Amino acid sequence: MADSLSSADSVDIDFDTISQALSISTFHAKSIDQFGWTDRFSNFDGAVKVEVGVLATEKSTEPEELSLGGFLTIVGEDDKPSPTLFSFPARHHRASRTSSSQYEASFLSPTGLHPILRLNFGSSNTEPPSENCALHTYLTLPSTLFPDKYQLSSPLFLASKNLRLVRSVSGETDLEAPDWAVEKWGSAVLIELAPPDPESSTAQDSWHADIPLHLRYLKPSESGFASTDIPWPVVFWACTAEEGSKMSVNPFDRVNLGYDGLFGPKTMFYHLDPALNKYNDTNGLVERLSVPVLATASNTWIETGTVIVVVTGFLWVLWKLLLVISGRSVLIEPKQSGKKKAQ
Repeated sequence: MADSLSSADSVDIDFDTISQALSISTFHAKSIDQFGWTDRFSNFDGAVKVEVGVLATEKSTEPEELSLGGFLTIVGEDDKPSPTLFSFPARHHRASRTSSSQYEASFLSPTGLHPILRLNFGSSNTEPPSENCALHTYLTLPSTLFPDKYQLSSPLFLASKNLRLVRSVSGETDLEAPDWAVEKWGSAVLIELAPPDPESSTAQDSWHADIPLHLRYLKPSESGFASTDIPWPVVFWACTAEEGSKMSVNPFDRVNLGYDGLFGPKTMFYHLDPALNKYNDTNGLVERLSVPVLATASNTWIETGTVIVVVTGFLWVLWKLLLVISGRSVLIEPKQSGKKKAQ
């Protein structure tokens, strides 16, 4: 059991306080060893109920459903596996398998301290899966970058960038804090995009959306530059499911793991594919920025110069104060001597 959990690609632990039921779900993309799937299952002499299924995806009758077919058996109760076929609504789908539904992400050059992330789309991306859909992007930013929620609150500014609305901003959003003073891992932003109207003349052309970001001050380095990696954002259509859809019956659904928790329980997501044609295996879905920082090689000269300037300024202010004090004493002395003569 421990070996199985340690080699799993993901482990989900769910405890229902009402039924006092503990559920542990693991996902393995491949078998643990070279012998394939040779697992042994036991019901511990009837103490627990163990059900084993071998299922494969089948063609569903409805586009929003997921269909699985195969065999199920209850260990210690069934003599042979029973064939089964069932369907249930699925929240996550692929928008399309064609290259026209892909998107690209890159930073405009030169990046500077206020980089702009550009999302490039093809013409067919302007056509939503249904009428009640909206195109969104979700950014997961490291602590070196942050969004300015006040800048992104202007409707006119958003419209100029092909953005419609900032749905959520979470994490570290302090506008002044340097990277070494940030305690959290970073920030996350959910933005609704504003694609052109599918019936307009511009819908046949490619379009883009620009997301302004800001770099924090990073720690000094010997070369005077530091690098930071930013993962590509996810892009998806968020669509409201039909009234009759029962999303809760999906046994493979994983919820509240990120942006899906920002939508209603009956929301379906149609994901666009990232374009990987021009990216190698080293970069992947990651953009790397080179950030100018203080060079430690010239740090000694800067510290010495700063001390000289501060000390010189202090001595100048002290000298001016002494001149004022000495000038006042000269003016007060004659007045006091005149008063003595009058007496």
